[in-house]
Parts: sequence; C-alpha cells; structure tokens
Amino acid sequence: FILLDEPFSNLDPVRKETLRDELRTIVKQSGVSALIVTHDTRDALVVADTLAVLKEGKLQQVG
Repeated sequence: FILLDEPFSNLDPVRKETLRDELRTIVKQSGVSALIVTHDTRDALVVADTLAVLKEGKLQQVG
C-alpha cells in the first residue's frame, strides 16, 4: 500500500507527466494499491482506476 499526498503539485508539466506515467507503471507491475490525495481532477483521472470524492470530510462519490 502506497500513500501519496499531492505527489504532482509544483512540478513542471513535463516532469508531472513523467511521474504520472512512472507511478501507474509501478503500481500496475507491483500489484500494490496506491492512495493518492490530490485537488487536481486531471491528475486523478489520468492515474486512478477508482476515484473517491470527499467534500468537507464526507464521502460524496466512488466510482
């Protein structure tokens, strides 16, 4: 299990894309689960297989 808090923040676009690709590869090849906290919906959509949306600490959606 990997926990990442805003791993893509403050990265330039090229490094951000590279890190997203590498993270997806590592997670898929290793078979571990990753919990990624982000405020950037694009990052979430590109990296995640399943998303959970929280609002004021309460679960709003999962899918």
